[in-house]
Amino acid sequence: MDLTLESQAAILSSQVAMGLESEGSGSAPHANTETANTETEPFPDAEPFPEYNESECEMLASSIAADKRHEQAWIHALGRAAKQEIRTLHVDPNIIPYIEGDPSHRSQVILEQLRDLLADPRLRHEIRGQFITIVNATLQFNFIIFHQTKELLPLKEVGDAELQLETVLNHVEFMDEMLREQLKSAEQVSYTLESVSLEGTSDYERLCKMSTVFAKTMKKPRLLERQLLALYMDMYEEWIRTPFVRLRNRQILTEQQPSPTRAKLSRRIIIVWELMTRCIESYGTLNLLTLEIKEQYFAPVLGYLCDSPDIWEHCWDQYQALEKDRQQTEQNRAASQEDI
Repeated sequence: MDLTLESQAAILSSQVAMGLESEGSGSAPHANTETANTETEPFPDAEPFPEYNESECEMLASSIAADKRHEQAWIHALGRAAKQEIRTLHVDPNIIPYIEGDPSHRSQVILEQLRDLLADPRLRHEIRGQFITIVNATLQFNFIIFHQTKELLPLKEVGDAELQLETVLNHVEFMDEMLREQLKSAEQVSYTLESVSLEGTSDYERLCKMSTVFAKTMKKPRLLERQLLALYMDMYEEWIRTPFVRLRNRQILTEQQPSPTRAKLSRRIIIVWELMTRCIESYGTLNLLTLEIKEQYFAPVLGYLCDSPDIWEHCWDQYQALEKDRQQTEQNRAASQEDI
């Protein structure tokens, strides 16, 4: 037994090059150690456990950081290239020209920002198409109302302008209805999750059920679309609402015989503005409600799952039961075939 321990110590010494000598061992084990060092190590004189080289570690960390910066730079460059391609192929060619220098420098800056945001690769194709449509309708409305005549609007021009405004109104009404439906669904999900959270089942089962309810009913708020709508509101303010109120609406109010058609156009301009304001508020409410659902129902359960091994044991038991049922089914099928 002593010899075995000595031999093991000698082998261990040769592996780590520590020159370990066991108590009671003779010269033979020591010779074996030197032989083992010569045979197994390509550099016998090298230090087996070198000191921590701080400079080399710093160089490695610096290299990793540089690679990360290069990766981020490539991602940024590719994103810029994709954005420029979308703008060149799908945004700029589909937006109608407008009169340079009108109505103001700020309005042109807003339009440029809107074009840039419409080229964002994250924006859904159908949303991009809808906003390009209402941007074109806004530019066309501005041209009809403010550049065809300085006199009080003839009824024909009012009718042409009303068609463009109707296009904007239809799209904004669609967004308003969609957002109200999402808010209604979010409120229903909140009530359902409240009842699910009170069930006497395991945390894992409650999380599965809540996730299913949330995924089937809720839609994630699209902050990019909210930003796009807010920027379009600025454009609408600069290109339609403010110029109309300052010039044309004043003319309508001073008419000796008010025209119902002109008055209707004025009211619709205000209606579009109010609907867009409500859409922006709905986006904010939907985002806030989504965060409340996450913090109130999902965050606590996820915390329990991280701290409770019983959940994973329950999952394992379920897996074992399913595996047992599968094996039993295969055995029954094999027995049936043998009987046949």
